Amino acid sequence: MNKLPKIIFRKMTLEENIEIIKWSYFEDNALLSVHDYTIECFPELANIDKNLSKDEIYKIIEKVVKKDYLKNESKIEIEVKRYNKLWEKYNDIYFENLSRYLNIEWIYEDIIDASVGIIPVFPRYLDNNSFSIGFNVSESKLIEVSAHETLHFWWFIKWKQLYPQIQRREYNSPYLSWQYSEMVTDPILNDKPFNKIFKFNERGYDSFYEMYDGDKLVMDKLRDIYKEDISIEKKIKRGFEYLKSINNK
Repeated sequence: MNKLPKIIFRKMTLEENIEIIKWSYFEDNALLSVHDYTIECFPELANIDKNLSKDEIYKIIEKVVKKDYLKNESKIEIEVKRYNKLWEKYNDIYFENLSRYLNIEWIYEDIIDASVGIIPVFPRYLDNNSFSIGFNVSESKLIEVSAHETLHFWWFIKWKQLYPQIQRREYNSPYLSWQYSEMVTDPILNDKPFNKIFKFNERGYDSFYEMYDGDKLVMDKLRDIYKEDISIEKKIKRGFEYLKSINNK
């Protein structure tokens, strides 16, 4: 059997939690609505004086996040135990199927680090194959996020094989390589064999389902490509060429 990674959930440190909120508060990518989600998570940050300097806003963020973190620290620790127990039954069967589906082997460290904290969005970090998730999420949401984020790590192993010429920076927003990696989680995780493992329906960012190619939804076209009886390599390449053609119209 190929080497398989294992997701290990742990409590996010206070410093890590603060840094994520500092980033998310100032994130202005309209596609992701990260700033708006940050305000929903920390309402006290809603009415910060826009004339304050970035350093002054950082100090406010530090104070607000620290208060909530310390208040919920014991709950986060309980969630870490719950998350590890819930994911354990999915870990090997999911990664075994993902390895076969993408026709690749895992080449990185054995442990995928998953930090748990008070956060509005759940970022993934390709440089060290780790991701973050909020506490108090449902079992279904936990499994969906874990599958979605770790799919990215496997996906970019394959991506580097197929597109070695594409620069690393394009694996992140707003580049097309990043957008494709986020869109393709839908046709992959909602298709066999994964819909036999999971009970959730995978869905990407809302904006992806508002993209049209004429009178046809772009996401529907991608789903059609991934249902074709062709190799995964051809599916990936055909889907990427399609998105590039849409981009150039």
